[in-house]
Amino acid sequence: MSKHLFSIVFLFLSSFCSCDQKKFSFHGYKLIQIKPKSVHHFSLLKSWEENPDFDVWNRIKSINEIVDVALSPKAFQQYEPLFKLANLPYTIVNENIQNLIDREEESMRRSFPSRSIVGRYPRYTEVSSFISNLVIDNPDIASSYSAGTTYENRQLKVLVLKTDTSQKSVWIDCGIHAREWISISTCVWFIDRLLKDYRNSDPVAKDLLGYYEFHILPIVNPDGYEYSHSNFRIWRKNRKPNREDELIWNCFGTDLNRNFGYKWMVAGSSSNVCSEIYAGPSADSEVETKSVQKAINDKLGNWDVFVTIHSYGNLWMVPWGWDTSLLPDYNDLYSVSQIGADALKAVYGTKYSIGSPANLLCKTKKRTLSF
Repeated sequence: MSKHLFSIVFLFLSSFCSCDQKKFSFHGYKLIQIKPKSVHHFSLLKSWEENPDFDVWNRIKSINEIVDVALSPKAFQQYEPLFKLANLPYTIVNENIQNLIDREEESMRRSFPSRSIVGRYPRYTEVSSFISNLVIDNPDIASSYSAGTTYENRQLKVLVLKTDTSQKSVWIDCGIHAREWISISTCVWFIDRLLKDYRNSDPVAKDLLGYYEFHILPIVNPDGYEYSHSNFRIWRKNRKPNREDELIWNCFGTDLNRNFGYKWMVAGSSSNVCSEIYAGPSADSEVETKSVQKAINDKLGNWDVFVTIHSYGNLWMVPWGWDTSLLPDYNDLYSVSQIGADALKAVYGTKYSIGSPANLLCKTKKRTLSF
């Protein structure tokens, strides 16, 4: 078994929407890279991030850090004069995003004949069957339960892997943002690898399952995930309508990652229903967030680890996300994270930045507010 248990490859497209039931074409959509050179530039980008037509693919982190943004032909005409007016440096790195999607679809067609879902982008029903079959084939260590039911009536299926000696619990979830297909594939890969290594008497896998009980939810947002496959590749939110706005472009859904009740709407979220970072009408308003929290609370006090996998960016993040203050045990969390980051670097040569989201992604936050 390698020195790591999950390899996170970051490749995804972010979200635009239409309510047409055909697959939306992103012909003419541009991918641009913007490099803020001042606090003013940074402030502009943070303000534009809430706009539905300004689709940030990675993160707006700090001055001199590249920001990837996708713009429709109409949006590019709108923002290009603003870039020039503010002397904001930008580069067009792809003139037609649809070409990227076409290549991805062709790659998926080539891999589809495989009976295994490991190593590809499986659909919701395939992941559900994958879990069911694992439970049937491994009744001594595998079981499953439904954490809840989504707006479109899909089950949030959690796989449990444990042995008779398992004591503490580990939670791992993927796919909270629909467009981040690689995160779902990572959860599937992790399940397959841990189970196979355990059956092959790998000492690390034996130790892990000898002490930990793993609860793995491969798709937190199955409604959005299916929609990103069938209709709009770069859909991000869930699919619950937002009142009278439900027929407006991109105004379906809530960013589930920003809907959790703790410090709801404190930072990095929007009250604009059409924004990609819309936090919902109220804290914990969405069934997906309620379901995850209930699953956690049902075993409160027994959890040692909570991991949620996203893409893209080589970031290993620990709390907090809403404030730059550090947890009392931050140094311990950092040390453990460093072990994981070092293992990934040893195998793949990739370098991960470690820290809290508030400090890694908003390094100039206080300066921006002062400005």
